[in-house]
Order: sequence, then C-alpha cells, then structure tokens
Amino acid sequence: MISMKIECIEKKIIIYLYKTMLDFDNIEKLNEDIKSIFVKMIKIYNLDFFGYSKVHIYENKKYGSVLEIEKIYNNDFNMDIIDLKLVVHKDTPFYLEFNDYLFDEKKNDVIVRDNKFYLDLDKIDNIYEYIEFGKIVYK
Repeated sequence: MISMKIECIEKKIIIYLYKTMLDFDNIEKLNEDIKSIFVKMIKIYNLDFFGYSKVHIYENKKYGSVLEIEKIYNNDFNMDIIDLKLVVHKDTPFYLEFNDYLFDEKKNDVIVRDNKFYLDLDKIDNIYEYIEFGKIVYK
C-alpha cells in the first residue's frame, strides 16, 4: 500500500509518496510503477493525464519519492494515450518547512530563510514526530 499525498499547485500536480522508493535502475519497473500511480489517480480522483506530461521524480532515502507532473499538451484525438517524459533526480535534499520555531526547541541545526524554518530530513531521527507539522520542500 502506497501512502500518497496530492497537491495541485499552479499547473502542476505534486504527488508525495512517503516511504516509497522507485527503482530508477530498472526502467521497465519504473514505467510500470508510474503507470500504476497514474491509473490510481485517474480512477480515484478523476484526473486527466491524457496527452503529453513531463514528470520530475525526486528521491530521498529518508522520506521517499515526490512526483511533480506538468501537463505539456492534451491529446484530444485519442483519450487512451498518456505520453510521459521522466526526469529523475536522485538523492535530492528534502527539508521540512515550518512557520515558527516552536516545533522543537532542542534542534540547533534549524535553517532560517525568509521568515521560515527548515529542518534537513537527513538529520531527523524520527520523521513521524515532525511530518504532520511541516511541509516537505525539495530541490
């Protein structure tokens, strides 16, 4: 069972796959995994992925994977074709973004930028303590 969180931001769909590592070394398996996720998204959320989309895949060993899907163009003639360009980003630094510092006063490796607070996921022992209070950021 894949734990998924979905966000629509501007013209992108972002799928957070917590504790799910995709196999980048086996392109056939990667394509099948992405296809399976897309089929679930179409069935459950009635999202339209038909046409050509660019999919950035970000991976972090501590968190899992994030898919960033950007629709390039629709295929109005054949609603059965989904064409994807996969762009893989291995070992991407992931951070938890918070609005205030009160989440854990014991952490001394907090990064402050633009009035936001960030914790590097690789430096957190137990992500479960923090995940619901922050937002995952990457790149």
